[in-house]
Amino acid sequence: MNTSVHEKPGTGATPTTNATPTTNATPITNAHPDTLYSQFLHASSLSITPLGTIYITDQDAGKIHSFSLPDHTQSSFGNFGSGPGQFGSPVQIDATNGLKIYIADRGNRRIQLYDRTFQQLSSIQFEHLQDILPAKICVRPTGDLYVYNERSHELIQMDDRGHVRSITDLSRYEIREVTSIASTRNEILLFDRSQQFIHRFNPDGIYIGFTQTPENTLSIRIFQNRIILLHQDGVYETTSTQLRSKTPLVSFPPSISVPFRVDASAPQPVTDFGLTSDAVYLLTTTSLIRIPYDS
Repeated sequence: MNTSVHEKPGTGATPTTNATPTTNATPITNAHPDTLYSQFLHASSLSITPLGTIYITDQDAGKIHSFSLPDHTQSSFGNFGSGPGQFGSPVQIDATNGLKIYIADRGNRRIQLYDRTFQQLSSIQFEHLQDILPAKICVRPTGDLYVYNERSHELIQMDDRGHVRSITDLSRYEIREVTSIASTRNEILLFDRSQQFIHRFNPDGIYIGFTQTPENTLSIRIFQNRIILLHQDGVYETTSTQLRSKTPLVSFPPSISVPFRVDASAPQPVTDFGLTSDAVYLLTTTSLIRIPYDS
C-alpha cells in the first residue's frame, strides 16, 4: 500500500516532510482492559488535558463528564436546554490545556466555552452562518478554532473570539467524510475513514495533500506531536509521512475486537480514544475503558 504524501490534482499543493518521531513505548501483548465507567447513554467524544483530566461528552444525556487522574474520580455537568450550562446535543469536546474547554453543541448549533470549573466563558452562535451544524472541533495552541460544519461540508477557521477567518469547501478535495480532526504544530489533519486518507491543511486552510493510512484505521489523534492511529487490532504511533512504519502502543488481545466488547454479549462500538503517558483510553457508546502500556 502506498502511504506517501500525495498532492490532489489541480491544488498546486506541495507535500511537507517532518522529522521522524521516536518512542520509548513497548508493544503490549497481554493487555488487561479496565472498565472505569459504564453508564453513558451515548458517549461520543473524549479529551484529555496535559494534567490528566478526562472530559467526555454524553450527547444523549446532555452532559459533560470529567474523570480526574490518577484515582479516576468522576463528576458530571449540564442538562438538556439552550441556556448557559445546557446542551442540545454535545457531540465533541476539546479541553485544550485544561483552562479552556470547547464543546460542540450540535443541537443548539453553537460552540460553548467553559473554564475548568464549568463556568461559561462564552458561546459562539454563528449568527452570520445560517447553514451551520457543528460536528467536529479542534483548537490549536494559538487559540484558533477549527469547526467542521456537517451540513455544508466545510471547515471553518475562527479566532479565539469567534470571528471567522476562513471557510474551506471540503468537497473541492474529494473528502467524503470527516471522521476526526487533529492539529500538529504546522498542520490541520482531517481523517476520512471511508477512504482511509489523512487530508492535510496548513493553519490558514490551504490544502497541502493527503496521506493514505493502513487499512482498517478507525480514527487518529495527535499525542506529543506524533500521529496516533486507532486501528482495528490496536493503537499505533507512526511517523508523520510514512504511516505504515507504525509502532504498537497497545495491541488488542484476541478477547478484544473493534467494535470493542465490554463483555461477551455486549459489543460496543468505539467512538473515540485518547492517551496519557501510561495508558490508552477507549470510549464506547456506554463505557470508558483504560488499557495500560506494557511496563
